[in-house]
Amino acid sequence: MELYVFDLNFNRLGIIDDFESVKVERYYTKMGQLTMTIDGSKDNIDLLQKGRILAKTDDLQHGYLILTREYLDEQSSQLEIIAPSLNIMLRRRLIIGQQSFTGNIENVLKSFVAVNAVTPANPNRIIPGLTISTNHGINITATETDSNVLLDEFLYTVCNKHDLSWDVLLDVYNKRFIFDVWQGTDRSAEQHVNPHVIFSKDRENVLKQNYTESESDYKNVAIVAGEGEGNDRAYLTVNDQVSGFDRIEMFVDARDLQSTYQSENDVDITLTPVEYKDLLNERGKSKLTEYPKVVTFESDIDLYSNEVYGVDYFMGDKVSIKNDDLSLIMHTRIVSAIESTTQTGTSLQVDFGSNIPTLLDKLKRAVK
Repeated sequence: MELYVFDLNFNRLGIIDDFESVKVERYYTKMGQLTMTIDGSKDNIDLLQKGRILAKTDDLQHGYLILTREYLDEQSSQLEIIAPSLNIMLRRRLIIGQQSFTGNIENVLKSFVAVNAVTPANPNRIIPGLTISTNHGINITATETDSNVLLDEFLYTVCNKHDLSWDVLLDVYNKRFIFDVWQGTDRSAEQHVNPHVIFSKDRENVLKQNYTESESDYKNVAIVAGEGEGNDRAYLTVNDQVSGFDRIEMFVDARDLQSTYQSENDVDITLTPVEYKDLLNERGKSKLTEYPKVVTFESDIDLYSNEVYGVDYFMGDKVSIKNDDLSLIMHTRIVSAIESTTQTGTSLQVDFGSNIPTLLDKLKRAVK
């Protein structure tokens, strides 16, 4: 693996090809990152400064912004780098006030990014060089509303609800960053348009598999409380038809959603009772996506098998995975790909299905 180093003006400053280890983590449903351990020489310290961008030489679209450096001087000097994906840029902006957009899902998400980071009313909120991609033709219509939340967290929540993902891509040649909404390609055995990608030990493309299914954190009914006080407060229940042992409730405080508010252009907007109920319903559905059933295969993939990552299949693609011992076949998305390179070689761990929430994920959810 080789890495280019760029500054925020897209100037290429150097190349990294001699390191102790590099791990590149990409996810469909949350922020990815690159971590690296390298010799703590003066040249490396000068090159790998905070605010610079790392990108694999064979994947210049996906950049990683250096935010953390740690210099360790023990038996030998080392420099440890932590660089989240360029999506971190949208964590630096809030959805200010109540904002709402309706239409094609790509246009809806791009509208939130435009008014908060590309063409906001306050020019100080512009993220330099950020542009919006052309649409891919995803055929989903939606109304999405939120207020006073981090822009990146809102985007992930909406995308998780609609089985989509998004990225801030690096366009070195045109010196710009591109916000893009996308959905992986269906390569599973369920369809007959694209070549099938199937993983199993029988096909000798999986080195090992760990299967996990859990409902310990699962919720399926959301009781949403909106504007008002006491007995006058607006309530709505999402999935109220679920009953008995199957019913697992959660409370959603949606007081921030108001039926009367000002748009981003300072226009007074008043929703009808039906429109306001739809708003609360969408908030409830969004929150339920944070508490899914976990069904996942954690698999170490043979890099030299009949299917090659980055050629035959990609992050976010829908594929088929079999385990004959469990008599199980899943047609599901690739939700993470972790590529680790050391001086002894490269390995690839791919997760199919639902991401298992980490403690940090649960703490962030509790804070929200």
